[in-house]
Amino acid sequence: MANVIKAHEDLGSAADCLAAGGLALVPTETVYGVGVAVSAFAANPKIPGPDTGYGRIFSLKQRELTQTVPWLVDGPAALESYGRDVPGQIYALAEKLWPGALTLVVPAADGVPSFMRAADGTVALRASASPVVRELIARCGSPLAVTSANTHGKPAPASFDEVEPRILAGVDVAIDAGETPCRDASTIVAVRDGGLRVLREGALPMEEIQAVLV
Repeated sequence: MANVIKAHEDLGSAADCLAAGGLALVPTETVYGVGVAVSAFAANPKIPGPDTGYGRIFSLKQRELTQTVPWLVDGPAALESYGRDVPGQIYALAEKLWPGALTLVVPAADGVPSFMRAADGTVALRASASPVVRELIARCGSPLAVTSANTHGKPAPASFDEVEPRILAGVDVAIDAGETPCRDASTIVAVRDGGLRVLREGALPMEEIQAVLV
């Protein structure tokens, strides 16, 4: 069983666990996720093995290691650090709608490890509004690679009580924040062929996205 920490308690031990390469159950404002500190794995040129914190994400979700995990970042400046040739529309969305339930897919910078990039060379970034996530990023000094805390094909948990026992048993530390405010996954968008494309509709309504770009 994971070490369970309440969201209002000191998160120092959770941050230390992440910085050391551990796997954490993390509450975002959308759904609960499982993830690692990117800095713990970024220096590795190859996909970390299945016994590492990063590898265990995929065994828990029952997904292939060749798939990728979105990054939770600290704000719009991350587009400069981890993206390249980022379209102006993406910057506009980040400035207006981050932190929030919006994931932006951008061409990955050279410093993003190849195993953390999608097949088309992109990385998915989001600045979460969750105070827990924001504190963990600050304490680790690193983005967090986080994906929903569910077996592939099952609903993503929107409360701590909804997390599958096997997921909870498979992480090193779990942060309990009760129910998430949004109870839905983030909306994912990318710019393709000069136009904005919605890859997944989620908690952030398309009307709010379109209003920024008018």
